[in-house]
Amino acid sequence: MQTGLFTVLMAFSMYATSQTYQTNMKTIEVTGSSDRYITPDEVIFSIAIEEYWEEEFQGKKYEEYRTKVEIETIEAALMKELHAVGIEMNDITLKNAGNYYRQRGKDFLVHKNIDISLSSFEKGNDLANRLKTRGIRSMTVGKMKHKDMELIKSEVQAEALQAARRKAEFLAAVVGKKVKDVLTIVEIDRNVGSIPRPQAYARGAAMMMAEDTSSGGAQYEHFQKIHINAQVRVLWEVE
Repeated sequence: MQTGLFTVLMAFSMYATSQTYQTNMKTIEVTGSSDRYITPDEVIFSIAIEEYWEEEFQGKKYEEYRTKVEIETIEAALMKELHAVGIEMNDITLKNAGNYYRQRGKDFLVHKNIDISLSSFEKGNDLANRLKTRGIRSMTVGKMKHKDMELIKSEVQAEALQAARRKAEFLAAVVGKKVKDVLTIVEIDRNVGSIPRPQAYARGAAMMMAEDTSSGGAQYEHFQKIHINAQVRVLWEVE
């Protein structure tokens, strides 16, 4: 019983000493951030295809739709076009397929999603403008990658921490103090923009590039790059 009481008293004493130490310590807390835009070395371009009715393109009314174009026909036409523009089969992946939607009184319209691995954003832009296959429902940039992504993330995070130190040193110097030791580091955010943040593509990217010409292309340039951001909150001891 006495041993237990001694342990409790010792723990309380250590806690009180710690609290006194922390109360008397002079500190400064600051945030730091860093951003970097990098050009991807792989772009995943997603194409969704869906069955359709030939009468849709003949100006006929919905009630007159009779001739359904099968998904196999659409896929074969798309693959032919992709091959013609230099896309290899090992760069194409079938993502998923289904038939979740049916117009009233009609057959199910089967759809498929296909991912294509490209080496640059510009190739996706060129592809979107060249594909003419009927049955393409949408085209999007699904993901952008870089082989050194983890290394670059670490570099940006280090830059954020360095920015926090510079800020702390500046603010401390204003009141005649110096930064001594770092006490805590909290990662506020580590965001990678555009990964995965799918952007509606189709021919919209080409329109964006044309509209952005007057501003020197800065907006379009950032659209086709990966945005890496790191933010930290750091508590420093000052003297």
